[in-house]
Amino acid sequence: MTNDNNTRKKVNAVFFAAIMVVSMVAVGFAAAPAAALSDTDGDGVTASPDTANETSTHSFNVTYSSGDNAVDSGENITNFSVDYSNFNNAEGTTTGVGNGDVTVTLNGSDDVTVNSVTQEQSTQTDDRALIDIEPTDINASSTLEVEIDGITNPDNAGSTQDVVYESTTDSSGLTDPVSLSLALAAATGGGGTTSERTAGGEEAFDGSTVYQGEDDLIFTNQSEGDISVGELQKTAGNAEGTSLSLPIPEDASTGTYAVDGDSDNFGVIVQQPRITTSEVQLDGDDISQIATSRATADNGLSINASWNFEEAENITVTVEDSSGADITREVVDPDTSSTATEVDGDIILNGETGTVGSASVGLNLNDQDAEEYTVVFEGSDDLDYDSVVQEYTIETTNQDTVTVDTAEDTVTRGDNLQYTVSGATNNDYYTAVVQDSDLRDGYSVSDAQGVFRNVEDTSQVGVVSQNYSMGADNASDVNYAYAIIQIDGTTGVGSIETANLDDSSNTLDIYEAGSSTDANISGEDSVDDVDFDVEEGEVALDNPTDSYTVGSEVDVNGTAQSADDVAIYGRDNGDWELLNIDDDGDLDSDDYISVDSDDSFEEEDVRLSDASNIYSFEGSYDIGVVDAADLNEVSDASSLTTSQFSSASSARYTLQVEPGDLTANFGTINGQIADDVDDEIDVEGTAAGQDSVVIAFVGERGEVTATTASVDSDDTYDEEEISLRDISQGSVSGHVISANRDGEFGEDTASNANDLVNEIEDYGGNSRSGDQVRSRILSNTVDDTGSDDLIVSTTFRLNDATLSINDVYPEEAEASGVNPVAAGETLVVDGDTNRQSDNAAITLELLTEEDNNVAAADTDEWDNDGQWSASMDTSDLETGTYTLEADDGESTDRVEVEIVEERDTSDGDDGSDDGDDGSDGTDDGSDGTDDGSDGTDDGSDDGSDGSDGGDGGSTDDGTPGFGALVALVALVAAALLATRRDN
Repeated sequence: MTNDNNTRKKVNAVFFAAIMVVSMVAVGFAAAPAAALSDTDGDGVTASPDTANETSTHSFNVTYSSGDNAVDSGENITNFSVDYSNFNNAEGTTTGVGNGDVTVTLNGSDDVTVNSVTQEQSTQTDDRALIDIEPTDINASSTLEVEIDGITNPDNAGSTQDVVYESTTDSSGLTDPVSLSLALAAATGGGGTTSERTAGGEEAFDGSTVYQGEDDLIFTNQSEGDISVGELQKTAGNAEGTSLSLPIPEDASTGTYAVDGDSDNFGVIVQQPRITTSEVQLDGDDISQIATSRATADNGLSINASWNFEEAENITVTVEDSSGADITREVVDPDTSSTATEVDGDIILNGETGTVGSASVGLNLNDQDAEEYTVVFEGSDDLDYDSVVQEYTIETTNQDTVTVDTAEDTVTRGDNLQYTVSGATNNDYYTAVVQDSDLRDGYSVSDAQGVFRNVEDTSQVGVVSQNYSMGADNASDVNYAYAIIQIDGTTGVGSIETANLDDSSNTLDIYEAGSSTDANISGEDSVDDVDFDVEEGEVALDNPTDSYTVGSEVDVNGTAQSADDVAIYGRDNGDWELLNIDDDGDLDSDDYISVDSDDSFEEEDVRLSDASNIYSFEGSYDIGVVDAADLNEVSDASSLTTSQFSSASSARYTLQVEPGDLTANFGTINGQIADDVDDEIDVEGTAAGQDSVVIAFVGERGEVTATTASVDSDDTYDEEEISLRDISQGSVSGHVISANRDGEFGEDTASNANDLVNEIEDYGGNSRSGDQVRSRILSNTVDDTGSDDLIVSTTFRLNDATLSINDVYPEEAEASGVNPVAAGETLVVDGDTNRQSDNAAITLELLTEEDNNVAAADTDEWDNDGQWSASMDTSDLETGTYTLEADDGESTDRVEVEIVEERDTSDGDDGSDDGDDGSDGTDDGSDGTDDGSDGTDDGSDDGSDGSDGGDGGSTDDGTPGFGALVALVALVAAALLATRRDN
C-alpha cells in the first residue's frame, strides 16, 4: 500500500506540474500584449565614421509597445523605409543602397529576411530606401536593430540631419512615421570647422594622414593645443602600443596612432607614400619612343604624375639626358600647365584637390639630340627616398632610325611572312609597299589585293593603280600592293601572303603615311626597305605511287607546301593529262584538290581507271601532282607538255597498273553444312577493282541460289547467312564471280551483278542437273568469248547434323581412342561435328549406370574443320565405368569411360625396373600398414577423446541450459525477496 501510495503521489505530482505548465503557457498567450511601433529611447541614429563625405554605416533601433496601431505577435513588418533624402555626397546626389547594404536583426538574432531594397521617389521624400523585411515572433519587448551601409555623409558635417522611417504592418496597413536626428561630429577633435593638411605645411590634425619618411611635423589639437609625437601610439595590429617618432621611419608600421593608443583620442594615420603614375605621354598615351620632330608640348608630349601624398608634399620632376646631365629647365616649361611651378630652379607638380594628387607639364625635346632621356619623379621635400622615387625613360629618334625587317630572309611561296617597322612613334602610320613587278605571273586584281594580310597592326590593305588612285579595274592597271601600319609603342607588325609573289628576290618598301587611309606614295622617298627571297614550295604525292588495280578506288593524298590547290595528272607516252577527279566528264578547276592549312591534301575513293583511260589497262604509267597556282600561266590546264609540267612546282611518280584479283572463303564445317539446322553459309574474300561480286550455289539436282555481295573500299567483301534451304542434301558447288577490268560479265551476258544473279537463277530447274547449270554459268562468264571475268569455286556436302566422340584421355597423357582416366585427373574429350559454332553448343555429361549426371562440361568454340575439345574434373568421382554422352541439340554420341584408382603407366622395356619399383611399392605398402596401425592407435585415442567429448558434451551442452533455468529462478526469487523487503 505504501508503494501504491508513493506511486500515486508521484503520478499526481507530475500531473499537477503539467497542468501548471500548461496553465502558465495559456496565461502567457492570454496575456500577450498588443504592440505598435514607437520611437526608441531618444538616442537617435548613429553614424560611423562621422567624417564628412565619407561612406558610413547608419544604425538605429525600433522597439514595440502597446498602442492603437497594434501588431499581433508573430506578424511580419513590411515596407520598412528610411528617408535619406538629406544625405548627399559632395556632388549633391543621394547615395543609393541595395540588398547587400542592409542588415536587420531581431533581438540580436540574424533570423530576419530582407526581401528587397529599392530606391523610390515619393511625394513625402525626394529619395528613400524601401526595405522589405520579415521579422517574426514580435512582442512588446522586441527590438529591430537596423544597419544601413553605403550612405555618404553630407559635406556640412557638424550639423544635424533628420532621418524619417516608417513601417507598414500586414494586419492594418497603417504607417507610423518616426523622425530621428543624426548629429555628425566635425572632422576636428574639438569640434568646429574641419582643418586639413596643406602640401608643404608642417601641421597635422586629428584624423590627418602622415607618411613614412616625413619630418618636422606639428600635431595640432585645436581644442587642447599641440600633441607631442611620443604620445601617439599604435592602436592595433602587430605594432600595437608602439610610439610614433620623428622623422617617421621609412618602415614604420602603417595604421592609426592615437594619444595613449586610444582610438577615441586625438590620432593620425600613417601611410606608405607612393607615386602611382610616372609617365611621359603623347596625347594621353604613355610613350617610350618618339621622333624628335614631334617631341613638343604643342603636339601633346607631357610629363604626368599621380601620387597618394598630395596633402603632404608635391612632386619634383627632373629630366636628364643620356650623359646624366640635368636639362630640366631647357625642356620643361611650367607655363604650359596650371599644375606646375618653378621653385628655386626645380619644376614642381602641384597636386589637385582630392585624396590622390595628379598633375602634368609639357615636355619639349625637339631641339635635343636623338637619344635616350630619363625623367625622375620624387617628393618635393622629405619623400624623396629610394622606394618613393620613380624613373621613366623615353627615346627620341630621327628619320634614319625607322627600319623595316622581315622574320625570314627566305620563305617558301605560299607561306606567311611577318615584317616589323621599328624605331617609329606611337600611333604614327606607315605604308608598306610591294611593287607590281614582284607579283607572280598571271596574277589577278584580287590576287594583288591579297598580298598583304589585314592582321596585327595593319589598318588597311589594297592596291593602287598606275595613276595613284585607290583600287584597280584590271591586273595590268595595278601599280603596287600596300598595307597601312599603325605604330603601337615603337613598332608596327604586319604580314605578307607570299602565294602571289614571284619566286625570286622581292622588295618591301616603307613610306611615311599621313593617316590610316593615306596609301599614295607619289613623290615620296622610301624610309627603309628590305629584300627577301621567295622559293617554290615542294609538292609530293603519297598515294597512289606504287601500284594500282584496275577498277579499284583509292585515296589520293600528299603534301603541298603553302599551295591552295593541287591538280593530279597522268601520262602514257605523250602529254600530261588532267585526271577527272570529280568524275563529271569535264576537265576543269573543279578537278583540283584543295590543300589544308597543314599543307596536306586528300581526295577519297577515286577510281583512277574512270578518272583517266590511261589507268584502265595494265602496264607502267606516270602519275604526277602540280601546284594549281602554276596553272594560271598556261592557256589550257587540261593538258600539259612535259616542259610545262617540269617548270611548274610538280612531282612525278611511276604507277604500275595491275588487273583485278579474286579470293573467296566459304564458311563450311569440316567440308559440310548441317541441313535443316545450319542451312546457311557465310562467304568472304577480296575482289580488287570491283564494286560487287556474284555468289552462287548449285545442288546436284540443279537447284540454284544466287546473290550479290558489295565490295568495300579495302577490296574486301563479306556476305553472311546465305540460305541453302532450296538445295537438297548431297554435293553442292559454290562460286564467286567478278566482272574484272571491263565491268561486263561474259561477252554480253550481264552488265552488272544483279543482272547476272537473275541469269543464274534462270539456269536452275527445268530438269537440268547440277553439272548442266554449272556448265552454263562458266560458258556465259569466265569461258565466254573475250571475257576477263574471274571465278573462285568450291564443293561441299549438305548433310544431316553429325556429332561424334573420337578420343578420351587424361590431360597428362594425350592419346587416341577411349582411354581410362585415374580419379582426380582432368578428363579430356575430343570429337568432330558439322554444326556451325555460331548456332550450336556441345554439352558433355558423365553418367552413372542409373543415368545420374556426376560431371559435365561444354564448348561452343571450334574451327571450320569441325574438331572440338572439352575437359572435366574427376576429383569427386569414384572408380568405375561411366557413360560419356555428347549432345549438340540435334545429335548425340556415347562412349563408355572407365575411371580407375590408378592409371597403368608401364612403359614395356623398363618393365623389370618398374617391377623393382613395385617391390618398393610393397615396402611402401607395409609402411602403409604400420601407418594403419598407427591409425588404429590414433583411433583409440580418438575414442578416449570421444568419451571425453561425451563428458565435455554433457558439460558444454547441459550446464548452459540448466544454468539459464537456474538463473531465471534466481531472478524470480530475488524479485520476490525485494517485494517482501519493500512490504
